[in-house]
Parts: sequence; structure tokens; C-alpha cells
Amino acid sequence: QKIATATANLSPISAALSNSNAAHDTDTMPRSRYYSSLVGIAVAFALAAHVQADAAPASLTSRRDPFGTKKVTPQSLFARSPAFSRRGGDAIAVESDETPKKTIVLSTRTAVLAGCALAFNSGYVNGACLSGILSSSNTKQAAAAVTGAWTNSALGAASGNTAQFAFNVKCIASYFGGSLIAGLFNPSPIPFEIDPSGVSPAFLVASLLMYASSSVVDKGGGSDREYIYLAAIACGIQNSVTSVLTGNLVRSAHFSGITSDVGTFLGQVLRGNCANALKLKVFTMLALSFWTGGFVSYSATRAYAGSSLLFSSALFLFMAGGLLVV
Repeated sequence: QKIATATANLSPISAALSNSNAAHDTDTMPRSRYYSSLVGIAVAFALAAHVQADAAPASLTSRRDPFGTKKVTPQSLFARSPAFSRRGGDAIAVESDETPKKTIVLSTRTAVLAGCALAFNSGYVNGACLSGILSSSNTKQAAAAVTGAWTNSALGAASGNTAQFAFNVKCIASYFGGSLIAGLFNPSPIPFEIDPSGVSPAFLVASLLMYASSSVVDKGGGSDREYIYLAAIACGIQNSVTSVLTGNLVRSAHFSGITSDVGTFLGQVLRGNCANALKLKVFTMLALSFWTGGFVSYSATRAYAGSSLLFSSALFLFMAGGLLVV
């Protein structure tokens, strides 16, 4: 019933979005309907996931490590990984009358491996957008981070360049919007525990966004920057999910902080303090994965143009489905 009601409520929204573009040429009409349908699919899927979670029996409350057969608890996990427990904080027990949901406990090894795969993905998407190959106007803009966009928007406002200001504000808003979506799907995260009913829908939305980004590039016409906005939303979702679920151990979409940490920890190790040696190894692996993704993206975008972004869409879809069947 919730899904039926939500679907009925989406009809006037979709109609409004279509009517708002009536003044444009006929080439923009299919695109507005296309984005409206994506919103409808994402919302319907989210409602279905939460309805399913509300009806989940108590038997689905087991916590498992996908890479092992031994059942573990968050407390024992943090006890095995003291180097990481301080970064994200210990799990907090909250009393609730709701039926416990199915959760999957992440081991440190699993978190790092998944983080490397997603770091490669964000490096790949960032390289595709930053190279300018997919833009007819050779627009070069990062999608996995918005540090530069904040400064460029300020420079645009100061110099009176409204086009530069507006473009960078849209990039910031897109990344912010992706993080907002992730927070809505997973409002009460616990470090190193995954709630599939919240994380899977978030990754599904990211998959749809990357598919739409690929389609916009291939379709052409109109603004050739829309694929950057869609990719930035997907990267915002990814970075938010990985950050909150690992207590900021895995930050998979921007690497200013990790670069600083690697330098700090290396300096400590060289002076004989090896307390953060494990973090140094993990952050180095993440950084190399991100760099490799950017390296691979150059050849991929030159060979496959917009279709190269379908790799990211497929990866998000695989992770969304995998969490539901684990």
C-alpha cells in the first residue's frame, strides 16, 4: 500500500517536471521524462526496501562476515582492530521497540578490499569527467571532489563571471545532494556494520545515476555538463556510504585528507613511531587504487566515449545486489 500511494503521488511530480520544460525544444522533452522516471524508480525501490525491513522476522538479525564463517559482534571486531576503533568510535547501543534488522559485520580486510574497489571506481569516474574528452566544449571538472569547485565558485562571484559561479555551485550542490541521499537511506549507521535495506538502495540510485550520465553523453544536445552533475551525485553517495560505515577509515572519493595522513604517518614511522603503520598501508592502497582508476579512464573514455561510464553503473549495481543476497 505504501508503494502504491508513493507511486500515485509521483504522477503529478512527473507531470510538473515535464510541463516545466514545455517551452524548450522537443529534444529536451525526453530527457526531462527520463530523469522523472529515475526519481520514481529510486523512491519506489527505497519504499519497498523499508517496507521489507519493517516486516523482517527476528531470524534475519544475524551478523556475518562475508569472508568468514564465524559469527562476530561489533565489540569483538573493534577489539581485533584497535587501530581503527578510535577513528570511527565504538558502536553505541540504542534501545528501540523496532524489530532488529539484518546487518552484516565488516571485517577490516573486507572493508579495505571493498574500499579499494570503490576508490578505483571514483578515480575512474573522476578521470572521465576531468579529462574533458566527454565534453564537446572540453569542460574539465572533477566529479569525485569539490574542493576546487568551492574556490572556483568564489572566484566566479568575485570576478563577476556568473557562468563560472553557477557551474561550480551546481557541482557542489550535486555532490552535496548525493551525500544527502545516502544519509536519508542510512540515517543511523554503525561503524563496520552494513544494513542492506539502507545501503543497497543507495548504491542502486548511484547505479541509475551513472547509467543516466552515460546516456546524456551519448545522447548529446543541450548542455554537455549534465553528465558531470549526475556523476558528482553518484560520487557523493559513494563517499558518504564508505565514510560512515568504516568510521572514516575508507574515504573513497577524495584524497586530500588521505594524502595528508599518509605524509603524517610516514613521518611518524621514520621517527620510530609505528602506531599508525597499519593505517599507512591501508591509505596507501586506497590512494594507489584511486590513481589507477584515473589512469585506466583515459584509454576507456577515448575508446568508448560515454559508454565507458557504464562500468561504474555496473559496479554499483553489483554491490547493491550483492548486499541483498549475502
